[in-house]
Amino acid sequence: MTQISVIIPCYNQRNYISECLDSVLAQTYTDYEVIIVNDGSTDDSVSVISPYLQKHKNIKLINQKNQGVVASRNNAIRQAQGQYIYPLDADDKIEKTMFEKSIKAIEQGKGDIITTRVYMFGQKEGYKYLPKPSRTNMSCVNCLVNAALFRKSDFDKTTGYDEKFNLGIEDYDLWLNMVFSHNLKIYRIPEVLFFYRIKTTDESRNQKLREYFPYFQNVFKTKYPQMKYYKRLAKLKRIFFRVLSKDNCITYKVLGITIYKKYY
Repeated sequence: MTQISVIIPCYNQRNYISECLDSVLAQTYTDYEVIIVNDGSTDDSVSVISPYLQKHKNIKLINQKNQGVVASRNNAIRQAQGQYIYPLDADDKIEKTMFEKSIKAIEQGKGDIITTRVYMFGQKEGYKYLPKPSRTNMSCVNCLVNAALFRKSDFDKTTGYDEKFNLGIEDYDLWLNMVFSHNLKIYRIPEVLFFYRIKTTDESRNQKLREYFPYFQNVFKTKYPQMKYYKRLAKLKRIFFRVLSKDNCITYKVLGITIYKKYY
């Protein structure tokens, strides 16, 4: 059995897909397959992908009418042969030891969902600060990016990526499902192994998230009632201790008084 199935949805990513695939092919851990989903691209993404298909037998392409990223990921995971799943967006990239270190962490029992530190590139560069992925923090904000390693058997226990989130944060919903509905543990490798591309406003699909976020929040309340307790706990903790991130600086405050600043 293949160990890792890398799932890459692709819609009009001709400018970025090569960089993404090259970062996967550079991995020190080589027991993986790559499933690319061409989600009805109207540019020449497929012509960029085609040479990779001819050269690498472990790269597969699924062509479908445009259905969105949620259906693309679900469709690919259904066909995945790997014991583990690693979703990856076609415009992002990974460090060459990502798979090697992630497999080691999950097999050592450090967690069920393996993530890493993140560096932003593109329109903005710098380390992306994400709170520790605890239940309390996850109830307030997504502490992960869309890419993380997890078992296919654990994914199959969930309802998969939820179509209600086709407009965005579908990954956040999946992590909440795994954490609150199935008691899975998140572990973050304390190294930058993931590179998150920041695009222009016109290119990014995340620009409308603020408009739809109240709707998403109501869905979360229904699906994960446990979040209410952890949100209350988070509010209580913020009275005494807060961590703020701005301009590549993390500020630690106790009772509103700054006690430490760290630049990253």
